[in-house]
Amino acid sequence: TAMAQSGAAGGNMRGWLGVDLFQMIRSADVLGKTCLLILAGFSIVSWGVIVYKYLHIRQAVVQTDDFVGLCNAGSGNLDEAFKVAADFPVSPLAQILREAYLELELENWYREGYHLDAAGRVDLAKIGIERVFDRTITNEVTHLESRLTVLATTTSVAPFIGLFGTVWGIMVAFQSLGASGEISLSSLAPGLSTALLTTVGGLFCAIPASIFYNVLTTRVRILIARMDAFSLELSNIVQKQILKQAA
Repeated sequence: TAMAQSGAAGGNMRGWLGVDLFQMIRSADVLGKTCLLILAGFSIVSWGVIVYKYLHIRQAVVQTDDFVGLCNAGSGNLDEAFKVAADFPVSPLAQILREAYLELELENWYREGYHLDAAGRVDLAKIGIERVFDRTITNEVTHLESRLTVLATTTSVAPFIGLFGTVWGIMVAFQSLGASGEISLSSLAPGLSTALLTTVGGLFCAIPASIFYNVLTTRVRILIARMDAFSLELSNIVQKQILKQAA
């Protein structure tokens, strides 16, 4: 009964893909199976990163859209925007506003301004707040791009592991052919299985990792552009607020 179930499973696999992968794995040599295990590890890790980063970046985009929508619908007051920003912890734009507001409140540029005139307050605030923007944007970009190097590594390394297994399998096949002196499918099977499976395994790891790496980095670049535009707009608002307070 067990043998019948195993045969049925092999038949189902062959019906799906046109080949019996389990039989090819069993026919592969030790080095071929080792390469497949390494590629399987890369694939599992990369898919975990894909799912995690996709959800993370998607949440950042959704919260950013909601945050911008609320800010546009509000009165434009920084105090009000600061209170709203607390509800969007994943949005990089909300974090930029929070850090800028805390810096403004800490330095108290609106009221004291180091006893400078309006122009001096604006210049000083512009320098300080641009440093805050640079620091916050750098932190947010680092957070958004974290773990994406795993996908880049999988994209570059997995094909070479597959190529190594391919070359090794061909070497084994030709060595078996030279040793036997005659063509025998049973003697060629381990080498050919190793060559074919590691090639497929390397492509199976690299292709999804490459696709999602490009997709996710594109979304991160869009968020970076929005952060730059938002920081410029917020800097203008802060300068206008200082001038109003001075007047």
